[in-house]
Amino acid sequence: MQNRTKYFAWQGINREGSRVSGVVHAADVHTAEEEVRGMGIDVISVTEKEASILSFKKTKVSTKELIQFTRNLATMLAAGIPILKALDIIGKDQDNSTFRSIVFTIQSNVKSGSTLADSFEKFPILFDELYINLARAGEKTATLEKVLRQLVNYLEKTDKLKRKVKHAMIYPIAIFSVSIIVSFILLLFVIPQFKVMFDTAGVPLPLFTRYVLSLSSIVQHTWYLLAIIIISLFYAIRTLRRKSPYVAYKWDAFMLKIYVLGDVIKKSIIARFTRTLSVTLDAGLPIVDAMRSMVNIMGNKVYSKAAENVCTDLTRGNQLASALMATELFPNMVVQMISIGEESGKLGEMLGHIANYYEEEVDIAADNLTVMLEPLIIVILGVVIGSFIIAMYLPIFKIGSTIG
Repeated sequence: MQNRTKYFAWQGINREGSRVSGVVHAADVHTAEEEVRGMGIDVISVTEKEASILSFKKTKVSTKELIQFTRNLATMLAAGIPILKALDIIGKDQDNSTFRSIVFTIQSNVKSGSTLADSFEKFPILFDELYINLARAGEKTATLEKVLRQLVNYLEKTDKLKRKVKHAMIYPIAIFSVSIIVSFILLLFVIPQFKVMFDTAGVPLPLFTRYVLSLSSIVQHTWYLLAIIIISLFYAIRTLRRKSPYVAYKWDAFMLKIYVLGDVIKKSIIARFTRTLSVTLDAGLPIVDAMRSMVNIMGNKVYSKAAENVCTDLTRGNQLASALMATELFPNMVVQMISIGEESGKLGEMLGHIANYYEEEVDIAADNLTVMLEPLIIVILGVVIGSFIIAMYLPIFKIGSTIG
């Protein structure tokens, strides 16, 4: 039976006498210790860690820090500074202790004879497959500094794109959440006060008012059950999406069909896809290898599956344009421009033009989404809260007319 590769967190002392730490992959603790010693480090401790714990550490290294690391390394290599010295300088400048340990571990790996890409590969929770493959291509072609600069540009553009899409999605969710909270406050605390007044007055209540009072009574007595159901439903969907490929696929397919928002998501995926493919091709990766890197960066299971199908078509000798057309997920303009790029031998450049266009489209679509949803959400909020207010004031008007 083949040994399962595990994660091991280690601490030790490097040749300069500094305390360093990091993570290695190995079959067992003894192999992990040998690997750490092979970096020229005196081992203090080696402890097996769960992947979930290491995934949590990823949150301690932001995209901004990764971009800055990549930019600094590219700048120092362009200035002629040896890679080991560059990594040492960058590591000492890190305020983030987690990232500092990672940089020093990479430096130790390179010092012991590993390539930079192989050193990155030991930290898959931070450096994804695309980053590693591009670094490896840059080392093989002696264009590492150029590739790192391309990576900086790519990371900045994709990060901006993600933030734009998140902003477009967060705004309506936030307003909807506020409307739900306000409604619950009215039902729990405000409307019961009116009920006391109506009971004292002893007047017959309109049907609409009785419905609202009944709803208020239900919420008062079952609010905790409603909260449990909502929270449980949220975590159930989240867990199923993570553990069930079928549910994840269906959820992502549903997101693509949402009015207006689905269009923003589609355009952001196409922008990310074309930008990434442009960078990988410019770095010298073969088209099939470049497409394999696309599978895990699409951000949507429907498009990831399509990327797998495109890889299959490419290995059979088909052109990229025809493979993309077969998926029926890419606009005709994208397919035609890629076809022209393939025929002219300027596919990478053409993909860059497409990425620029769709990045601008995402900006416009996200702004339009906010403009369109803002009045709609205000109307919905006004109708919900206004209905509660009207339901409570109808009996008051009736009482006033009776007194008069």
